[in-house]
Amino acid sequence: MSIGALLFAAAIAAGLSCAVPPALAFGTQSPVDAGRPSGSSGFGFSIPVNEGGFGTALPDQPPEQPAAPLPEVHYDLSTLPSAVAAMRDRIVAAARSGDEAEMRRVIGLSSPPPTFSSTGEGDPVDVLKAASGDDAGLEILAILLDVLDAGWVVKNEGTPQARYVWPYFAELPPDALDRRQLIEAYRVLTAGDFDEMRAVGSYEFYRLEIAADGRWLMFMSGE
Repeated sequence: MSIGALLFAAAIAAGLSCAVPPALAFGTQSPVDAGRPSGSSGFGFSIPVNEGGFGTALPDQPPEQPAAPLPEVHYDLSTLPSAVAAMRDRIVAAARSGDEAEMRRVIGLSSPPPTFSSTGEGDPVDVLKAASGDDAGLEILAILLDVLDAGWVVKNEGTPQARYVWPYFAELPPDALDRRQLIEAYRVLTAGDFDEMRAVGSYEFYRLEIAADGRWLMFMSGE
């Protein structure tokens, strides 16, 4: 080969070495990527980087509140305040007599008179008779006696607003009653009625309340 040919070949080789960049090591940023900010996708928007690893941490859940304690159930009549016990005895005696005049007299001992309907209107004895399954109003008196024959609970105990509530299961969640308590409840209402109350989560039959000072406050159905 002539010297001219050798010089021409050397020039070609030198030109190729300048055109091909040196090989990049694995994981090394290329010159094109060197000026791109971290997290840039190269498509005109940034891809957020999760510094905490895969997925996003859920916010802290509030601690579950403990259930309110159930009220204490009482059965011993001798523990009732004297004024409450006296009024209960008068109501029981009037209901057992079946005498309308006697019931009216006991109702008149409280001012204002006890509430027997959600509106609080109408003659109290007439309201009771209208709620009874019989024309004489005797069924509602029997229900009243069954209610007062159950245990009771005290609402707002230790305050001037304290009131004594019969039956005690009027203030307990229906699902909280044990087998013995269910038998007591079935003396006041049917199992079918109680199942309906369990479905709505509250007692909705008759309850009776007496204030701590002996006033008869109410006898009516509903929550």
